Amino acid sequence: MHSPLVTPMATVVCKIDPCYLPDDTNVSCASTTSNTTSSAVSRLSTGEESNVLSVLSTPSLTSAIMSGFIRDNGLDSRLNRGCFYACHDERKNLTGIALIGHTTLLETFDEDAMQAFANVARETPAKHLLIGEHNSVLQFWNNYALNGESPRLINPILFLQRRQQFNKHEPVDGLRLATKKDLEHVVLAQAAMAFETCGVDPLKKDPAGFCKRYLRRIEKQRVWVLIKDDRLVFKTDVTSESEDVAYLEGVYVSPEERGKGLGRTCLQAIGHSLLERKKAIYLFVEHDNARLQSFYFNLGFSIGGHYDLLYF
Repeated sequence: MHSPLVTPMATVVCKIDPCYLPDDTNVSCASTTSNTTSSAVSRLSTGEESNVLSVLSTPSLTSAIMSGFIRDNGLDSRLNRGCFYACHDERKNLTGIALIGHTTLLETFDEDAMQAFANVARETPAKHLLIGEHNSVLQFWNNYALNGESPRLINPILFLQRRQQFNKHEPVDGLRLATKKDLEHVVLAQAAMAFETCGVDPLKKDPAGFCKRYLRRIEKQRVWVLIKDDRLVFKTDVTSESEDVAYLEGVYVSPEERGKGLGRTCLQAIGHSLLERKKAIYLFVEHDNARLQSFYFNLGFSIGGHYDLLYF
């Protein structure tokens, strides 16, 4: 396959989605030993999922994404592209949960936990991205960059959410869940969106792995498409689901269909379906993308927080 020239209408999906980079079949987990904090970090393992998911029930973007990884893959899986850790203080109180690896996600309840996780991350190879609330990212980096290093890139984003049902929605003829037969359509669009946002074409970097991961998402019934005359005109992905939240990425509308209300109508229909079984829909947009922010505000989404994507 070769990526077509596609101008996406999208969130910054490729920057966090594990579809975009090659499989790492030998995930290496860092040592949890540290001499600089009294907090103790331990590797989480299979069988602890229920307790961890209970902790991650807080309404945050990072909790929703981590919950989705755990519900899909469990705590100990190479599909997570990293390792899950817990942090406890001297009294054995839980002070944080983290996924540390290719994509790093943190939920911490005190400064010692942030420092402890930064110590582990410093020893973890193949780091790419940290996602977190703005102040948490700053705090992490202050503990991580002991030699004054600067991150390669910081991309501010707005975490958006909608909790009210879409009362105004109408059926969209042809809008449906994707099947295996749609793989080429959605993979080409997704690859073009990836290249547009981060300059990496996954169909050149890792075509087999990229298609395999995307097919897995289709098989989980997480990809919605609208195809007309064998041409993809709309798609979006539910990249992860917690018990209460559906997390959307990869919203695409073909250039010739933009400005006609198609994206709004499709998202209202999908949103109505999702909110029949979930309490909220999450997504995020780049902080400087006023056009896309306006689109989602008009759809009834509100700001849930100010986050950063930090690239190591």
